[in-house]
Amino acid sequence: MKKTILMIGFLVAFSQVLWAQDPKAKAVLDAVKKKYQAIPAFKATFIYTIDSKASGTSESLNGEITLKGSKFYLKLPQQEIITDGKTQWTYLKEPNEVNVTDYEPDDDEITPDKIYTIYETNYEYSYVEEKVENGKKYHIIDLKPKNKNANVFKIRLKVVKDANSIKSWEIFERNSNRYLYTITKFATVTVGDGYFKYVPANYPSKPVLNDLR
Repeated sequence: MKKTILMIGFLVAFSQVLWAQDPKAKAVLDAVKKKYQAIPAFKATFIYTIDSKASGTSESLNGEITLKGSKFYLKLPQQEIITDGKTQWTYLKEPNEVNVTDYEPDDDEITPDKIYTIYETNYEYSYVEEKVENGKKYHIIDLKPKNKNANVFKIRLKVVKDANSIKSWEIFERNSNRYLYTITKFATVTVGDGYFKYVPANYPSKPVLNDLR
């Protein structure tokens, strides 16, 4: 009986190790990381879909992000998030204010500058399948947090096979909410570091500045 229990425990542990170290998934993720890290800066437009199973509601928004290393400028219809890697400015259209905070994301926090490297630290990864949509081939890869108490229990990446580029990522939360980001346009850009700072002159509505540091 003890031998049977030990064998079951060994098989479970072994399967978890295999899942966490899936070489096929790692090869794809490494190629994606290499591609994006070789780009000095890029701009992408995307569709952001929020699906709440609990409330039975779904909403889609258009967004845009410009990213350069750890710096990014995210634009959504009702808010903008700007960071130079040290300070973060969050502009809220309603109530017309800008909140200033230190940019200190947690190690397992999903931020735009980490989406193609997050697998290296606090997530396990598994190759799900190769999928064909509209004649284009995609790798489907799941990431699961090592912290089993995390609110996010899975991230599903869709990677364009021939380009090693991310087409979409979907975040699954334990409260049944899902957040899907689908890239619609992608381009490399040349942009100075000043672009990733809050400039009051760019906001004619003169939002109230709240320094929360």
